[in-house]
Amino acid sequence: MSAVIGTFTRRRGFSLLELLVSVAVVAILVSLILPVLIHARESGYRAVCASNLRQINVGWSSYLQNHKERFPQFGEQPDWSYGGADFVGPDARPVLASDRPINPYLIENAGLGQSEELAAMFHCPSDSGIHARNARVRGRNPASILAGETCFREFGTSYRANGMLLNSTLAGLDGFNRPLYLHEVQVDPSRLLLTGDAAWYYATRAPGNAEATLEASWHGGTDAGNMLAVDGSTRFIRFGEWQQSNIAIEPRPGAIGQH
Repeated sequence: MSAVIGTFTRRRGFSLLELLVSVAVVAILVSLILPVLIHARESGYRAVCASNLRQINVGWSSYLQNHKERFPQFGEQPDWSYGGADFVGPDARPVLASDRPINPYLIENAGLGQSEELAAMFHCPSDSGIHARNARVRGRNPASILAGETCFREFGTSYRANGMLLNSTLAGLDGFNRPLYLHEVQVDPSRLLLTGDAAWYYATRAPGNAEATLEASWHGGTDAGNMLAVDGSTRFIRFGEWQQSNIAIEPRPGAIGQH
């Protein structure tokens, strides 16, 4: 009787050392790729934000054309309520607010009624609200001081307008608290900030001003953000260095403002 001897192949698994080396290699690759992905995402958000401001400029321009080139003044906080969204229904769905000054011109130019798409142009995708200055931990912003967390949820817009264009007293022109006419602007419109990420406001407060203790840094750097100038141009600015960046907040050189 012949014996049939089976041949068995022994399967060799990973050793512990090989497994540890593989995990280390994967961790190194992730650490190299993750910052690139985060940078790409932030660059995308910054581009969307700049596009939002260019679209909002359509509303500003149309409003000025139809109101003898006079800026709007609406509500108790006109620098937030010039345009933006309301939140309706049980799910707080954002729609373009019908009573805010520049909004009807956005609807008119889009050829649409109120919609989430139009309201979304007032939402910076990086909007994380307003924070206590110098309270960051490992590059991350602390919790927002706003009840609505983001500026968009709190005010209906992520973009704060230049209050000096909406109030002649803030601009140092007179004591009537009236909105300015475009012809009263005496600085280059391409330099003068009209609207921007909320970062601009807190970055330009004078030392000692209570609001100088706050920041709204959303785009990967302290006091950095997009701005829309009076001439309709947009750019990315380090607002903490706004004077060196050749931008203007005051509509007239030497005006007495709030910063």
